[in-house]
Amino acid sequence: MVRPRLERFSELRLNSLTTHSAPVSETWEEGLDATAVLVLLHPDAMPPQASRQYWGDLIDYTGPRPIAYVHCGARAYPAVFERRHFFRWPADQRALERWAVALLPRTPLSNVAPAQAEVPEELWSVLVDGAGTYWITGKRATGKSRMAQAFTHAARGHFPSILWIGCGRRSAASIQREIDRRMPTGRCLLVLDDLREPLALPGAPHSVLITGPELLGEGEWLDLEDPFRLPPAPYSPLLEAMSVCEASDFPLSLAREIAGEPAALPGEAAELLDPTRDRYRLVQSVSVSPEVPGRHFDAVLGRFRHWRARFAACAEVDYELEAALDYGFASAWEESVDLCRAAFDYYSESNRRRDAVAVMQRLEAEAEGRGDRATVDFARNRLAWVVDGDGELKSFVSEGDQLTLF
Repeated sequence: MVRPRLERFSELRLNSLTTHSAPVSETWEEGLDATAVLVLLHPDAMPPQASRQYWGDLIDYTGPRPIAYVHCGARAYPAVFERRHFFRWPADQRALERWAVALLPRTPLSNVAPAQAEVPEELWSVLVDGAGTYWITGKRATGKSRMAQAFTHAARGHFPSILWIGCGRRSAASIQREIDRRMPTGRCLLVLDDLREPLALPGAPHSVLITGPELLGEGEWLDLEDPFRLPPAPYSPLLEAMSVCEASDFPLSLAREIAGEPAALPGEAAELLDPTRDRYRLVQSVSVSPEVPGRHFDAVLGRFRHWRARFAACAEVDYELEAALDYGFASAWEESVDLCRAAFDYYSESNRRRDAVAVMQRLEAEAEGRGDRATVDFARNRLAWVVDGDGELKSFVSEGDQLTLF
C-alpha cells in the first residue's frame, strides 16, 4: 500500500515494524536509529484503544527524529496526531511522498524556475505517481517547453534530483553522452527539451519528460496544436545574439558577450530557466545577420582557448561547441583546429574522455576530408592515448589500482 510508493527511492531504507496489543512505544522506538519514523494507523495493526497506556511515549516524544502518521482506515487513535505530519491514504499520497523526499539529500542538478502554464493531470499520474515517459509534442510556439517547465517546477518536491537537458540542434550522440554521464542512481526527473532525434532513455525508477516536434519513442503523449500567443519582440542586438545560441538552454553571459552589451536584459524574448546558473531558453527568435555566427564562434573559442583560467566559463558554453564547430569548419579552419585541441584538453581534464574523443574524432574526419595530413596525424596521435584499436576507451593502471574512465 504505502511501501510500494516509497520503494521507488533507492536512498530510503525501509524497515517494517508492527504492533497489535503491546504499547506502541515498544515497536516505534526500535526505529529511532532511522532518519524518520512513519506510523501507519491501520485497523489490522493497531492497539485495541487510543489510550495513553499504548500511545503515551509517542505522544510525548520530542526527540530529533521526524515522525509522520498515515491514516489507513483505523478508527481509534489519539486526535493529537492530526495536528502533526498527518496524511490520509490514498488522498494524501503525494503529500506523503513530498514529506519523505524532503528527508533525502537533494542533488539539485538543475534548479528549474517557475513558468506560467496549465499542466494536465496526466503528467502527474504518469511521472509522479509512476515512473513513466511522457512526450509533449507540437509545432513551434505552442508552449511545449513552457508546460514542461511549469510541471518540473511544481513537481520538484517529488524528486531528489531534476536534470534538465537542452537538446535542440545538438547531436543525439552528444545528448546521449550527457545522459549517461549525469544521470544519478536515485530517482530523478529527466527533462529533454526540444528533442529531435531518438535516444536510449533511462527506465524506472526515473521519470522522463520530453518536448519536441514529434513522438520519437514509446510513452504517453500530448500534442499541442494551438500557437502560444506572444507579442512580437522588438529587435535588439541581444535578441539576435540569443537567436544564434542553443535556444533550448543558453547562458545569458554568452549572449551578452556576442551582442557586446554586458548589462542587457532579455525581456520577454527569453524565459528564465535556471536562476542559479543564469540560464535561459529562447521564446522568440529573429533572423541573424551573417556576422553573428562568427561572433558566436569567437566567443566560444575565446573561452576554450583559456580554459585553465576560465574553467567555469567553458562549462557554461558546453552546449554551444557543436554549433561553433559547424561554423568554424566551414569558415575558420585554423581557428577550429585550435578550438578542438583546447576542447580535447578541457574535457580530458574534466574526466569527460568520451566527449574529448568525440571532438578529436570529428577533427580527424574533417581534416581527412580536406587532405590536411598534419592535422590528421595530430588527431590520431591524441586519440591513440585514450582509445584502443577498436575505438574503445582504454583503462589506465596506476600503482597497482585499476581505474575506470567512466
